[in-house]
Parts: sequence; C-alpha cells; structure tokens
Amino acid sequence: MRWILKIILFPISIILSILTAFLTFLLSIGTAILYLLMPMCVFVAIGSFIQCKTAIAIEALVLGFLLSHYGIPMIGAAIIAFIQGINEAIKIL
Repeated sequence: MRWILKIILFPISIILSILTAFLTFLLSIGTAILYLLMPMCVFVAIGSFIQCKTAIAIEALVLGFLLSHYGIPMIGAAIIAFIQGINEAIKIL
C-alpha cells in the first residue's frame, strides 16, 4: 500500500524539486538587481534629509530596507524553504 503512495507522490516531488531550483535561480538574479537599487534609495534618502524633505527621506529608507537582504529577498527565501520542506516531507513517506 505504501508503494502506491510513493508512485502517486513521485511526480509531485519532481515538480517541487524543479520549482525550487527555478525559484532559487530567480531569487539570486532578483536579489542582485535589488542590491543595485538599494544604494540609490539610500542616496535619495540622504539627499532628501539634506534638503529637509523628511517624508521623502523616510519613504526612501523604507524602500531601501525592502530592497536589502532583510526585505523582499528574505520573503522569497522563506517561500523557497517552505516548498523544500514540503518536498522533503513527501520524500520521507
């Protein structure tokens, strides 16, 4: 009975492995692009503070934080880790 379950879940495991690899590739490219945009947001924030435009400076700092490795890329890494966890649970069965 257990081998029937393995036969059914094997294609799902392959699809999850391919999805994980593809998402990891996209995350690496997206993170590189975001790392190029993050310093520009910080420079805009510094320039806005110098010109006494505090609201724009705070918005630029928040955007810079989201573009850093603690923001959007971390959300992507958490999603990839969740998919890998599901895939590992399928492989254990």
